[in-house]
Amino acid sequence: MEKRKEYIRRAASLLFCFFLAAVMVFGCIFGVQRGKIEVSAAEIATGENAFDGTSVNEDLKDMDLSGYTFNATLDPQVIYFMEYCYAEDVIDCMNYGLYIYVYNPAKLTFSDRAGANTLNMAVEYNAEGKPSGYANVRLKVCGQSTGTLEGLIWKFRVVDEGNKILSNARALEKQTGERRYDVVGVQLWTAGAAGAKEYAVNRVFHYEGYAVGYGTGDKESTLASTITDLESVELDVRHTFYRTATSSKGSGYQNQLDTVYFAVPQRLLDAYGRLQRIKAEWWEYKTKDIIVTSNSAFYNAAIPYIGEDIGGSHNDNIGYSLTEGYSVSTGMGNIQSADWGWNSREYIFVSSSPLGFGVAEALNYLFLVDNIEEYDPYAEDTSSGGVYSNELYDYIMNYDESFDRGTLPIKEGEVSADLFCEDIDDYRKVDSEFGKIQQGYSYYDFDADLDLQHLSSWEESDPSIWDDFREWGLWDTIFGNIPEESSKTVSPIEILEEGDLDGTSTEVSERLLVNKEDVQDLRNFYESAKTIDPLDPEDEECAVVLFRFATTDYYAEPVEIWREGTGIFGADERIDGQAYRAFESVFFNFDVIQLTFSKDGVNTVIPVVSNPLDIVDPLTPPVDMDDDDWWRWILERILIFIGILGGIFLIVVLWGPITTLLALVWKAVCTPFKAISKAVKERKNKNKKE
Repeated sequence: MEKRKEYIRRAASLLFCFFLAAVMVFGCIFGVQRGKIEVSAAEIATGENAFDGTSVNEDLKDMDLSGYTFNATLDPQVIYFMEYCYAEDVIDCMNYGLYIYVYNPAKLTFSDRAGANTLNMAVEYNAEGKPSGYANVRLKVCGQSTGTLEGLIWKFRVVDEGNKILSNARALEKQTGERRYDVVGVQLWTAGAAGAKEYAVNRVFHYEGYAVGYGTGDKESTLASTITDLESVELDVRHTFYRTATSSKGSGYQNQLDTVYFAVPQRLLDAYGRLQRIKAEWWEYKTKDIIVTSNSAFYNAAIPYIGEDIGGSHNDNIGYSLTEGYSVSTGMGNIQSADWGWNSREYIFVSSSPLGFGVAEALNYLFLVDNIEEYDPYAEDTSSGGVYSNELYDYIMNYDESFDRGTLPIKEGEVSADLFCEDIDDYRKVDSEFGKIQQGYSYYDFDADLDLQHLSSWEESDPSIWDDFREWGLWDTIFGNIPEESSKTVSPIEILEEGDLDGTSTEVSERLLVNKEDVQDLRNFYESAKTIDPLDPEDEECAVVLFRFATTDYYAEPVEIWREGTGIFGADERIDGQAYRAFESVFFNFDVIQLTFSKDGVNTVIPVVSNPLDIVDPLTPPVDMDDDDWWRWILERILIFIGILGGIFLIVVLWGPITTLLALVWKAVCTPFKAISKAVKERKNKNKKE
């Protein structure tokens, strides 16, 4: 009976205090003078996170909500933040939680998928009790308002995975006497949208004390709360990329450098010093083989079989096959070999694919283009035969042909695992105090001095003539057609200076390692950041930052199309220069989380409000399409024939000296053996006489 009375007493007290807390928080956000206000906790929960299921209308019934009406021109905003069921005793924190209420004036429908919506808030604090690290923390959709408020107010709970937020609150309370929640922004994903959008909150919610029944005494509440402003920076993040012509890995490989750029107010650099670190998060994957062709007949024949697993066998119904690195050796018979193949037969696969297998069991990507020309990152004109970024992105997002390996998460939604390799580039993987880079969800805090990006060239590998011949072929080796390129090592963080954008697009591209097609956009962005609009009191001078966050392997090599049974005497007809095979790394929901400035040994962390990006770079053709193989093959064999004739000629002309030299060598070799034989015979004769 006593326990029941105690429960009723607590519930009544907490219900009353919930109303006071609501009025306090609501008023603070909308301009009421900030200060310390005595409040109580929310009503006690009857089970774990029981408050998730309470009605939004009931939660806010004591507030004046008449001002929350439909307005399609307004953005969503957080109107209410609540700390729920925090107790002095750890055991009594079983139902602890943080809740936010979002005014949704345009009545958008937000995704309810796990992880689609997040709250950017502090998750690490330093010895002084100040934020030192931020992260996007997952939100759970709990419900929305009904009736006349239908869809106008949404309720979310902050998902405290591993009780990290609760642990921080307890540590801060012990350290500073208060619990604080630094909230930067809320990231919401509208159903059907291409990506999430982040809306600024920029508030610090301070709590101290306890509600009745949650502290050491039960006589009165000591719970109090204040709200203060949080300094953050809103970034307009844009993307560019750069590809080299070669890589130390050999023919077909190129370095792919992905970069985002944004403008940072100059006042932050003046006040806090050098931009030392940038923290970001993303989902990273490596695509499987992507086939691009200009041969419409092959495309039409192969497209019905996209996603079909044919293993190492051959499907006669397709009528076409693909190989890469095909060659014929006639020294020991007609032996056909290739480095890679699809729907192929009678070939010996002498080396494995860069993806780990010599035979593609299925084609999951296939694109048709008008024409294919070789890629040159240093040329002023753009090579044709590529696949645009949005085209490849749409293909990935809409792919529904096969799910043999299941699906992979990309924050909001999933994509077919059949489109991607089982892992990313091995040298990319990191697991340290600064973050974790892996297949799937990754995050990392990049340092301007430590996390240098290295683009390795073929020349860096110090290749011998035999290395050149093996990777690039006899013709390119003899006539110097191997791209000459030096390696580059750059900081992940670079602030543009006057003159960096001077020159042609190609010169700027080489200097800053950005795509030459994006140079003009970068120039416009730089001018806008540096120019102050006198008619806009909020406009200020900004510095443009290049953030190079990933160097990965891009691969593109020509493939041979075989039209089966249409050549001479019914042989397969070989078609060159009309298809290539490529793969690359992609980054979904790339989001900048925080910036760290350094001045006189003091680091200052400024959280970021920005919209995440899906980064899927366009495909570019190989640097050598081998479309001149027919005459190159003839010339190479003419050179080989001339070499053989030259060798025979030298042997005939130099036969005399050669035979003399061979005789001398033979004599030199035989002399010690003859001496040994003579000594043995003499010894035997001596033994016989004795």
